[in-house]
Amino acid sequence: MGFLVKFPILAVRTVSILNKTKPTDLALAISDFLFQHLPNQKGLQENSVKSYTDAISLFMLYCESELGLKREKMAIKDISCQMVEGFLDWLENERRNSPRSRNQRKAALNTFFKYLQRKNPAHILLFQEIKAIPRKKLAVQSIKHLSIDAVSELLAQPSLNTRIGRRNFAILSLLYETGARVSEIAALTIGDIRFSRNGASVYLLGKGGKTREVPLINSVATFIKRYLADEAERRNCLKSDILFCNRNNQKLTRAGIAYILKEHFKTAQLVNPEMFPKRVYPHILRHSRAMHWLEAGIDLQYIKDLLGHADIVTTEIYAQLSVEMKRKLLGDVHQLTISDVALSSTCWTNDKNLVEWLKSFSEK
Repeated sequence: MGFLVKFPILAVRTVSILNKTKPTDLALAISDFLFQHLPNQKGLQENSVKSYTDAISLFMLYCESELGLKREKMAIKDISCQMVEGFLDWLENERRNSPRSRNQRKAALNTFFKYLQRKNPAHILLFQEIKAIPRKKLAVQSIKHLSIDAVSELLAQPSLNTRIGRRNFAILSLLYETGARVSEIAALTIGDIRFSRNGASVYLLGKGGKTREVPLINSVATFIKRYLADEAERRNCLKSDILFCNRNNQKLTRAGIAYILKEHFKTAQLVNPEMFPKRVYPHILRHSRAMHWLEAGIDLQYIKDLLGHADIVTTEIYAQLSVEMKRKLLGDVHQLTISDVALSSTCWTNDKNLVEWLKSFSEK
């Protein structure tokens, strides 16, 4: 029950249901899934569990508001594949969820019904039918990222003559160099930066409580070491202390880091507006680092590990070639163009009928 403390509203609602009515098999399954299975057996963190909670809560809301089913009386036998299909359409048409959000809700329900059929094999058909519901096709979107020159311009904005400027440069450098999420940078402690004879590295705590080690290039490592020496003169710098603080020496939030990026982006955009998109967000540095790794020839499997992706499928989105990669590839095969090969062939020039036919296009 310790996990219920993190979700007091769910705890009160669950206890209330158990006290007033005899719980159904569905109520018991949902409670065990959210409060025991996901946090204890799967080891998911609070934010991850919340996404499953939201999906199931919305499903129960749909059943009650649209189908007239009392949620406290619903049993597993009341659920059908058609009901889940109706729920997904309701999300998209009535609540205006994007196809991506719809797919995320479906994935959460898939996990729940997979859990159900493992607990009771009698539910395996229901799970298979729900799993077979096709995902909504997503429009192919190109990854927005900055060029290397744009990243350099952005990093040139913080003033290294001030403590805040040096902190901001360190934040932006680590965001880009490690390809980290903003939440991972915000959570860094001083002990997460490791210096050794072989070089420096940073330990990042990612989704699902998984850690990964990302090496730092010498220039970034040297600056971080100087930043820590500077900070040690103004505050405690134990290994357990937070790496990046605000003016009050308190932990910087994700919103705080997003604000820092936004402000420096504005000044960089004034210097070279053609380099930058109209809007920038913290994740754009993560995307930029991934694309630059790809352009440098780093294998996609290594990029997956550096970014902390659980599945290579997530990383494959970066395999959409950037303009620079396309230009390089086209440049590599320049010697095989029509002008260099095909038109110089005697079998083309000796065929008078073919030559006359080609000339006719230029005369039209």
